[in-house]
Amino acid sequence: MLTIKAEVQQDKQRSDGTYNVKIRFTLDRKVKRLSTSLFVTSKELTKSFKFKEDTPIKKEIDNLLFYYKEQCCKLQLDQNDYTLENIFDFLNGEQEKKQTIDFIKFSREWITSTTIKGAPNYTTAVNALVRFIGKEELNINLITLDFLESFKVFLNKEREVRTKKLILQGKRVPSNRSLSLYLVSIKKLFNEAKKKYNKKEKNLILIPNSPFVDFEIPKQEATRKGAISADIIKKVWKLPYKNMKKGYKSTCRYNLAKDCFILSFCLMGINSADLYNATEMKGNTIIYNRTKTKARRLDGAKMMVDIPKIVQPLIDKYKDTTGKHLFNFYQYYGDEKTFNKAINYGLKEIGAILDVDDLEYYAARHSWATIALNKAGIDKYIVHAALNHIDDSMKVTDIYIERDFVNENKANAKVVKYVFGK
Repeated sequence: MLTIKAEVQQDKQRSDGTYNVKIRFTLDRKVKRLSTSLFVTSKELTKSFKFKEDTPIKKEIDNLLFYYKEQCCKLQLDQNDYTLENIFDFLNGEQEKKQTIDFIKFSREWITSTTIKGAPNYTTAVNALVRFIGKEELNINLITLDFLESFKVFLNKEREVRTKKLILQGKRVPSNRSLSLYLVSIKKLFNEAKKKYNKKEKNLILIPNSPFVDFEIPKQEATRKGAISADIIKKVWKLPYKNMKKGYKSTCRYNLAKDCFILSFCLMGINSADLYNATEMKGNTIIYNRTKTKARRLDGAKMMVDIPKIVQPLIDKYKDTTGKHLFNFYQYYGDEKTFNKAINYGLKEIGAILDVDDLEYYAARHSWATIALNKAGIDKYIVHAALNHIDDSMKVTDIYIERDFVNENKANAKVVKYVFGK
């Protein structure tokens, strides 16, 4: 049976002569004490250190005892097998319920602490939310379905204004991916907050609302494919290099773009981030974990790509002699984003020469998939596997299958031969 009493500890007198009033909980011969904000002097205590009756502080102590007894009644202790630790968790939770959770503050702290790829996207989404509410703080319980609908309208208006400016400037108008990404990011942050502050096992629900259940997030427009023909890819391969001054050749963005585009295509559409980060090669096979999805995959998004003979000279050309990485790109570019930007800058120049509008690095990946399926006769599932995409319908099956990447590399050999004849 739980007993709750107020007491002071005789050996805990403070330097100012007062004693802190503590609430003592006893259950199954175990004792835990809870400090309070109440203090008593020796004049308010009897010789046996009991609280004197008919004093103002005694009434406050009795009120506090009544509060804790009333809270513990909610637990229905006679019907549940709670420990003293469980009871304290519950009481602490009741105090926490009085808190106001600032969604903006939580979000920025979560973004700073996370290692998830794409963290900058969350910051952009939070910044958009701050523009919408006009301040840097937001009680999370104010995020309702109506609030989200208004936020969506705000984002659409922002996009309309931005689109008009781009049209006037003669620039390409991007898809509506930003609208979808912003809302998906806010939903993710909201759920992370619920995960942190809601503890059902302790009867602690600080965020009771679930506005995203009935909220419709616009679907992203399909990414502009940007696939180019086998003839154009072959032309990229045959383009002459620029003659650069000695010692500067490897940093020429035109030459870099030409080489990396061909590397990506011939290595099953490998991302620039993975070229930049790759560290492992066994025999003639590059082994890497796809940077974009490795954190979301049980297998770490592992890939094993056999090197076609046609790109072996490029593998040797950019080899990292220190052994730290497979390639030396990191020695010239501070991070994978700067590396990708340099490639795309060079591809704009190549695109202008070959009359290909807005040629980008990702076109190598799109082109590999398109040629594999439509020209080389590769099964769509093999194309999917070669691109190392997540297949939700096959998640359970994938647990039981250890991939050897044989089919993917056979497919790659067919695609390379179709384009280059080698």
